[in-house]
Amino acid sequence: MSFRVLEDACIGCGACDYSCHTNALTKTDSFLGLFVIDPYTCDDCEKCVPLCPEGAIVPDPQWPVCQGRGCPLTSNRLAEVDCAIWQQVCDVCGTTLWRSHDHDSGWSCPKCGWGMKVLCPKTRHLGDSVRARGTIGGLEKA
Repeated sequence: MSFRVLEDACIGCGACDYSCHTNALTKTDSFLGLFVIDPYTCDDCEKCVPLCPEGAIVPDPQWPVCQGRGCPLTSNRLAEVDCAIWQQVCDVCGTTLWRSHDHDSGWSCPKCGWGMKVLCPKTRHLGDSVRARGTIGGLEKA
């Protein structure tokens, strides 16, 4: 995720929520009904950013950008690889699955299935408690 919602600026209007095709924006349980962005379902499309009337959606430099800054799939070597963008994850290590255009084998873990040393940089943000619960970003592990 390259974006976060500033709590002190969000007015809870929901303009951003309707633009999100991955349902990464959710309303909190707080009295104010502020929104938060789930970093594992956000695909960094930026459609929500200009819709916020308060400018409360801002870049978050701690997270890599899907298919952009920090993503290994932007390299020429991995140009023929698609990412499940955290809709499907590895049962063993918890990282998102990838699919190669060269092979018709379906989704596979780049680390556990393909034996690669490179994987989604968002994986480093996963904690052991998240892996143990069996969910990532609110999604069930595949």
